[in-house]
Amino acid sequence: MQGAKVLVVDDSTSVRKVLEKLLASRGLIVTTSESAEKGLEAINHSAPNLIIADVVMPGMSGFELCQMIKMRASTKSIPVILISGIINEGVITQAQQAGAFDVVSKPFTPDDLFPKVERALNAVKQSFLAVDEAVSISNPVTTPSPTPAEPFAPPPPVPSLANQEPSPQSVPKPLKTPPAPNLLDELKPFLDKPEIESVFVIDSTGQLITWLGQTLDEPELLATYVHTLLSISNVMGEKYHLSSVQSLNLEYLGKTLIINRIGDKSSLALILRGTGGTGVIRYLVLKQMPQLKAALSG
Repeated sequence: MQGAKVLVVDDSTSVRKVLEKLLASRGLIVTTSESAEKGLEAINHSAPNLIIADVVMPGMSGFELCQMIKMRASTKSIPVILISGIINEGVITQAQQAGAFDVVSKPFTPDDLFPKVERALNAVKQSFLAVDEAVSISNPVTTPSPTPAEPFAPPPPVPSLANQEPSPQSVPKPLKTPPAPNLLDELKPFLDKPEIESVFVIDSTGQLITWLGQTLDEPELLATYVHTLLSISNVMGEKYHLSSVQSLNLEYLGKTLIINRIGDKSSLALILRGTGGTGVIRYLVLKQMPQLKAALSG
């Protein structure tokens, strides 16, 4: 492990210092970042051999950071170990979906941390050895020059729910996996309410199943953020021994985003024109929920 470069991303100063001290004691070269956004900048400046990131941080979460790293060809081979105050099946599933190498419980001990760090660095080493062997077999004379790293694109902006000009109700965009035939019929009653601008159905991985309502820029991006909000809420709820989060209500600049779980595999999101009268909308959600579940399971 000695000499390997490790980037620690955590909003807690104390956690960063503890990790830096522990990792440096094993001969690792450690740099730290206080947010996922700054972590991306650090990766662009000098790509590490391993990234250790907290799950819950202000702004971009550790899950999102891991997803962005795995989306780029120049960084997807870097292993990511996530740190979570709660380790359960849901967190592990989200970590796997994001492409994480492993998850470490917080608070952590050296006996828990170091074996996972060593396995991650060994996996990288074996990967490089395999690539070198393949190159030497296919081209024993010349060695290809390294490809320069691509500049890291900044994270996409959060789609604004405010100051959007009204537009006619749109036909849902064609998706790779068509929704259940009767799902759209069960969503139409929501648009009968003048307060509701748009309605979305999102699966458990953050993919947009379908949507109806006013045209919205990048609805798939909104689906990703809704999924992230639910993930963070679940982690916080479990940390403080609260019941599973079933709904969220966010108000911003005169508009409201209401999110409700349909089940373990999907969620419903509504964009409202105002910040009042949500009680009627919640009653409609409860009324339509059995039909939505039946449409998604059919």
